[in-house]
Amino acid sequence: MNIQDLTFSRLLHLTAQAWRQAIDRRVKEDGLTTSSWMAIATLATQTAPVSQKELALALGLEEATIVPLVDRLVKQQLVVRTQPPEDRRKRLVAITPAGTTLHQQLAGEIEKLRNELLATISRDELIVAQRVLQKLLKATEAK
Repeated sequence: MNIQDLTFSRLLHLTAQAWRQAIDRRVKEDGLTTSSWMAIATLATQTAPVSQKELALALGLEEATIVPLVDRLVKQQLVVRTQPPEDRRKRLVAITPAGTTLHQQLAGEIEKLRNELLATISRDELIVAQRVLQKLLKATEAK
């Protein structure tokens, strides 16, 4: 496959897939996937529990997809799910001490991986790429 012949859409898809696979390889031995790592990393920055719906939005996942992901993380004792007394339909998710410890252990590895993947990209190129992706994200969210 000649990378120069790929359309923008195909290149974006393949790049995102390869990025996720690289993270998957790094977090696999800790029993995580890219999605579970992103959930842990997101929850680690929260000062209070978030609803499953809010977590799904933050991760770009459907609400139906977040339930099995949270189930796995609860089973691994990395997050805890609670039900607020004021709304029995709502489920709140928070990181556990074990999840925080794992996040602290893996955050440096993930940052190192990010630096490795971006090593051949200049700061200016990265700024332009981020700007393009932000505009594309905004445009696709409107459709």
